[in-house]
Amino acid sequence: MLKNRGGVGPSLLSEAAAAHTSGVNAPPIEYARTADGISIAYSTYGDGKAVVNMPTIPFRHVGLLWNISAANRRQAQLIASVGRRWVMFDPRGMGSSAPVDLFSLEGFVADLEAVADKLALDQFDLVATTYSNPIAIEYAYRHPERVSHLVLQYPFLRSAEALRTPTLRAVKALRGHDWGVFTDAVAHLFYGHERSAESQILSSVLREAITPERAWQVFELIDEFDVTRQAEGLKVPTLVTTEAGRSVSIEESRLVAATIPSAKFVITESLEQFMRASAQFLGLAPGGPPAPSADRTIDAPAVSLTPRELEVLALVVAGQSNRKIAEALVLSERTVARHIANIYEKTGVHGRAEITAYALRHRLA
Repeated sequence: MLKNRGGVGPSLLSEAAAAHTSGVNAPPIEYARTADGISIAYSTYGDGKAVVNMPTIPFRHVGLLWNISAANRRQAQLIASVGRRWVMFDPRGMGSSAPVDLFSLEGFVADLEAVADKLALDQFDLVATTYSNPIAIEYAYRHPERVSHLVLQYPFLRSAEALRTPTLRAVKALRGHDWGVFTDAVAHLFYGHERSAESQILSSVLREAITPERAWQVFELIDEFDVTRQAEGLKVPTLVTTEAGRSVSIEESRLVAATIPSAKFVITESLEQFMRASAQFLGLAPGGPPAPSADRTIDAPAVSLTPRELEVLALVVAGQSNRKIAEALVLSERTVARHIANIYEKTGVHGRAEITAYALRHRLA
């Protein structure tokens, strides 16, 4: 039997305490009811035209995210500071919303419909991330008159293709493991050691937001998403953003932008760049809509690598250390290092993040 360990680590508790002493009170949690009778928890911050934020499912817990995520609070405060209203909600079966035993794309769209109706949002901007993107696309397709602008971060059309990246294949392989091991491993796969604070937040939110049994159901549903038809018929101004080395490949997000009529496509390099590009697109910051990415290197043909270099590259993309690569290929670590240096020289990139992005762009791994 899998168990939800629950709890927040000491560093996160310290951050939560700092939030409560910063003079920024957590917004109250309110409730809307869906057409099928499910109680949906939501919070708002600020006044004015709404920006509805949909972080990836099932990592959704409005109250906890406000307390432990400085980035989440900062986003809400920035939106409120320019005369807009930040809105976030917990989908059914997650966070403070009512528990359910069955999940569907239809149900998740109904959750957003319930919140928009309860708040009487005639028009609003909608921002979604990764697994929540199909829900946002489906909603905007059904209600184009209500969505002023749509921002899709790391989107995909069909799960069958998009979830083949090394990170998401690894996440899928971990399903069914001990819940604590799974949540920690998923957070590490998404953020790694370099962003350990964000990794801790992600792990804690997943543990508290949903039970293990419901999480497996949500992930199985995600495996079936396909919103190609809806994207082709979308009539909402759309910004597609992505970042090299993320769980959904640049090519998958580029396909979304190519499928949605008149969508803009921008590659960012950090959360700050994403927020700036989104703010410009939504009219929250000066500078006007961001220009589409030139992205010349993506269209350039892949360089020619030797069979051994391709083997090494595949293991680099899978996140293996030089020592692990050496063990897997029965080579010395010095030889592995030489192969990696040759790969860098041939491709003109530097560092594992860049070479991973290059490999995924050109389908070399």
